Amino acid sequence: MRVAMLFGQNRPTRPDEWHKAAAAVADVVDVVAVHALTLPAVRGLPYAGRDPERPHHYQVAVPHGGAMARRVTAGRVAGVLRHEAAECGRFDLLHGHLPGAQELLPRLARSAGLPYVLTEDDPSLFGHPTRPLPGRPARRGRARIYREAAAVLAVSDAVLLRLGELRLPGRHRLVPHPVGPELLPPVPARTRISQDPVRVAAAGRFEAYEGWEVLVHAFAAARVKDPRLRLDVVAEGSAELPADMRELIRTCGVAHFVTVRRARGRAEALHTVAHADLYLMASHVESFCVRALDALCCGTPVVGTRTGALPELVGHDGGVLVEPGDAPALGRALVEAAARLSARRPTVLADRTRRRYGTAAVGARLAVVYAEASSGRGRA
Repeated sequence: MRVAMLFGQNRPTRPDEWHKAAAAVADVVDVVAVHALTLPAVRGLPYAGRDPERPHHYQVAVPHGGAMARRVTAGRVAGVLRHEAAECGRFDLLHGHLPGAQELLPRLARSAGLPYVLTEDDPSLFGHPTRPLPGRPARRGRARIYREAAAVLAVSDAVLLRLGELRLPGRHRLVPHPVGPELLPPVPARTRISQDPVRVAAAGRFEAYEGWEVLVHAFAAARVKDPRLRLDVVAEGSAELPADMRELIRTCGVAHFVTVRRARGRAEALHTVAHADLYLMASHVESFCVRALDALCCGTPVVGTRTGALPELVGHDGGVLVEPGDAPALGRALVEAAARLSARRPTVLADRTRRRYGTAAVGARLAVVYAEASSGRGRA
C-alpha cells in the first residue's frame, strides 16, 4: 500500500505524527504546500523541493492567486507524484488533511485516477466567535469535497457529531490524532505530602480561542480556596504573554504565584508538563487538543473544558471537565482535582493514553480505512 499524504499551508498540528501513524501500515510519501521552498529543488521540477535526509518528504511551491493558482498547485503536486511513482512505484491512495489540503484533493484525485480520504481537524466547524464558522459558499465547497471522498476521518467524537449537525455528506469515520512515543518522557516518580505546593502547568500561544482570561480568573479563584496552587505557563514557539494578560494576572493578585517561561522545543514543554501535578486549559473551542493529549501521556491529569476530544481523552479518571467560558466552575474543578491528588495513578493514566493514541494504534485504524478506500468499498 502506497499513500501520498497531502498537507496544505494550514497544515495540522504535528504532521510528522500523522506520517508515523500511516507509515506503520503503508509506504507514505509526504507532499507539503509552502509559499517558498526550503528544501533542495528536485531535478526537472523547479517548483518542488525534496528532503535529502527524508527522500519521501517533498515541498511544492504555491503560486499567489485564486482558482488558477489552485489548478497550478494541483498540477505541481501531480508532477511530484509522477516523479515519485517513476522511482518507487505507483500510489494506491491520497490522504489529505483539512484545513489546508481541501483545494487540492478532488482535482488531483481525478487527474491521478486515485481515491482519496481526508482528515477533518478544523475547529472553525463549531462556529465559536474566536474561530468563526465558514460561510455558505465555503461549506458548499467542503460538501463537494466530502461527497467525492472515500472516507472523511473526524479526529474526535465532537467533530464527528458536528459533521452530522451540519449535514455534510460522505462516509464519516473516527480516527483520532496520534501521538508519537519518541519524545514522551518517562513518567516521573511522584512522592508528595499534603503541604507541598500543587504545580499546575498550562501551555499555548495566547490566542483568543485558548481562553486565557478565563484561565487566569479560574486560577485566582482557586487559590483563594487552596493557597498551595502555583501556575507554570509554557509559551510555545515565539509567543509572548500579552500585556493585557500580565495586567490581568497582576490585578487578580496572583502575580507572585504565576511563572511564564518559553519552551525551547516540544521536549522542554513536555518536561514541564510531566513534572506538574495538574494541567489546566480553558479553550473555548478545539477540534482535538493535542496539549491535553500530551499531558495525559505524561500521567498528568487535566482540568479543562468540555470541548474537542477532551471527554474521550480524560474519561472517568483523567481529570475534571467543565463547560467552556465558565471561570468559577473551572476554578472549583481545579480545587477539586488538587484535593484528590493522592488518589491519582499517573503511570496507569499515561500507559492507557499512550496505548490508545499511539502511532501504532492510530495506524491500525488507518489500515482499515486505507484498505476499504483502495478497494473501492469506501466509495459511494
